[in-house]
Amino acid sequence: MAEETKPNLIETIKQWPRSRQISLGVVTVLCLVFFSVLVMQARHVDYQLLFGNLPTSDASAVITRLKDQKISYRLENGGTAIYIPANKVYEVRLELAGAGLPQGAGVGFEIFDKQSFGMTDFAQKINYQRALQGELSRTIASLAPVEGARVHLALAAKRLFREQQEKTTASVIVKLVPGRKLNDGQIQGIVNLVSGSVEGLHAGQVSVIDANGRVLSKSPQAETDSPLSPGLQQYQQSLEKRLENRAQSLLDRALGVGNSLVQITASLDFSQREHLEEAYDPNGSAVRSEQATTEKSGNSTNGGVPGVQSNLNESAGIQGFNSSNRSEETTNYEVSKTVSKIVESVGSIKTLSVAVLVADRQLPATEGSEATYEPRPAEELTSIEQMVRSALGLNNERGDQIVVISRPFENDFYDSTAPETTPGADIYSYVPMVKYGLLTVAALLLYFLLIRPLVKTLKGEEKMVEHYKTVEQLESELSGRPLQLEGPNAEAVKLREEVMNSENISAQVIKTWLKEG
Repeated sequence: MAEETKPNLIETIKQWPRSRQISLGVVTVLCLVFFSVLVMQARHVDYQLLFGNLPTSDASAVITRLKDQKISYRLENGGTAIYIPANKVYEVRLELAGAGLPQGAGVGFEIFDKQSFGMTDFAQKINYQRALQGELSRTIASLAPVEGARVHLALAAKRLFREQQEKTTASVIVKLVPGRKLNDGQIQGIVNLVSGSVEGLHAGQVSVIDANGRVLSKSPQAETDSPLSPGLQQYQQSLEKRLENRAQSLLDRALGVGNSLVQITASLDFSQREHLEEAYDPNGSAVRSEQATTEKSGNSTNGGVPGVQSNLNESAGIQGFNSSNRSEETTNYEVSKTVSKIVESVGSIKTLSVAVLVADRQLPATEGSEATYEPRPAEELTSIEQMVRSALGLNNERGDQIVVISRPFENDFYDSTAPETTPGADIYSYVPMVKYGLLTVAALLLYFLLIRPLVKTLKGEEKMVEHYKTVEQLESELSGRPLQLEGPNAEAVKLREEVMNSENISAQVIKTWLKEG
């Protein structure tokens, strides 16, 4: 019995057909190139934005800090944007925040961290003003729509007499984020922030402008001249929007979404009125009070015949008695009176003006022609008007108006697509997942294209498909004599039988080739 030789991969590959060797070489080269690209990409550091739009002073301080920590960085956008390796962004941000970087626009109260004994009082006041301006600038710049801010203060010196005291003023310039704007509430918030942070500064002495030089804040005189305050304007807009949504939802269900448009203008009465009315009823009276008084009085008197005789010998005269009675009764009546106090609500609706635009009716397209549109009939427009009028509660006596018009809609308005956005810095968060996905795909390709065929070839796991035997081979096996093959293919058939009956490793490889061929 022949000794089994150890499988030699190189010798096995040499025995493969030329096409199979070329395929193996191509797959091996592709795998090497693919893994080399992955390794080089893994060694290449992915940079992510650390800070953007930094002032020159803050950028210099941040770079100095990165150099001290030996962290690689990259500058872009003219040095205002700093990029560092993506795996260190959050850690470095926290460390720089603990060190007070970036400081933002101007200098804050950290200017007093280093004191000098030779500093004059004037220098102290200037540093205090600079610190106050810097702190206010940083606070305003932290607002979402604000990209940067500068604050200028004109602090008035204190005077002995009030008549000589000047007013403190302030000016704020804000640079807004592209596409953002400040509403009236945010502008008023900036004004109140600055006025509340500086002693003796009133809100009317604060001016806010944007980077284009437009005045955003309103003076007290302008607010007095304005018929509506920001709160009243917002209430009017919210009322109009609520009525528009009510009518629009009804039309969308009746005509379909995108086939109608409703605009409402509301005229509101913001005047405050109080009516105090007192009404007297002359025919009606009521007893308010009654008073009754009775008096009785009397006295005795001596009398007689006038003359000398009645006064002599102590003779008694004739005695008499006088009495008097007095009674008094007082009744007070109150006239019937009605007092009414009427307070009218603020913001009541004076008039409503409603405009309804509906799309023309689409006619079905015929062969060889596109769809056409025709105006809606007057009866349908009248029904739409009645429906909207009832939904909004329009009153003709109040002077409300409504107009319903049928017009073709421009399809380009709805077909317009938003401009494509360029990929931002968020793509760096997906890079590790992409790498892991590519490694998985490479491993699968390596297994299915290289490892698995080699294992099958070396181990011969698959069963061989044997050809049917001929009549001569069967008779030879039954008689026990070797088969005598003749012809040009006799040697090939004989070699095939030896390979099929052999247990050698090389024979197993040839079996696999025969099966695959």
